[in-house]
Amino acid sequence: MADDELRVRRRSSFNEDPDNYHAARPGYPRRVYEVLADCGLRPGARVLEVGPGTGQVTGRLVAEGASVVAVELGAGLAARLRANLAGRDVTVVEGDFATAQVPGDGFDLAVCATALHWLDAGVAVHRLAGLVRPGGWLAVWWNLFGDPDRTPAWRAELQELYLRWMPDEWRDPAEIPAPMLVGDRTAELASGGWFGPVQVEMIRWDHPLTPAAARALWATFPNVRELDPVRREAFLDDVAEVVAGQPGGTVVDHYVTALYTAERRPDALPQ
Repeated sequence: MADDELRVRRRSSFNEDPDNYHAARPGYPRRVYEVLADCGLRPGARVLEVGPGTGQVTGRLVAEGASVVAVELGAGLAARLRANLAGRDVTVVEGDFATAQVPGDGFDLAVCATALHWLDAGVAVHRLAGLVRPGGWLAVWWNLFGDPDRTPAWRAELQELYLRWMPDEWRDPAEIPAPMLVGDRTAELASGGWFGPVQVEMIRWDHPLTPAAARALWATFPNVRELDPVRREAFLDDVAEVVAGQPGGTVVDHYVTALYTAERRPDALPQ
């Protein structure tokens, strides 16, 4: 299957179980929001969020006093987002960011958390250039569930599960994930000359997992959701068993949040 076809198919998988997605997905480290403050997140800021899911980031944005327009592809996720932040200064737009009708422009800040890879980056950056005011900022980041420089021993058992249940999805744990390919990601954000210079920060942090939490988290991953129900449940049971078999019945996973920020150039106009 072509990469674009796979991307389009998999990006809708999160909408299948919004409640588990909201409960199982970890948030983002404090450092992300410290950087966002440097990029204009403050009371009264107008912020555009692309791919908000159920609002893990959105809630923090409005807590800082921002007025948020959030564009979400999935109807179920959008409904959960509206319910989670009812009465707050959030406008939820349902649809594909490439074509959705976004109310207003001149945003002070645009953010996209663990979602840009589900879009055509060139199309998204071009559209963002027309929505963010000159002198405003773009911040894009990803949570990486596993640090290639810090692989705990229990993940070797997890890799065996991938070989058994999803051999085509097995990845060398030392392989550099796409969000950490700084040259490629920087080139995407700087394409067209609208945003730059691009600043990069790799934030390393740890996240504890119980067997139930690990099972719920892996159930949110698109490649796992593609398994037929019987195989998916068996795989998830095995994930929980790996964690339960560790000392104390829990594990600590090592994560990286790859954070990219860039100012909207005042002298570059979208064509």
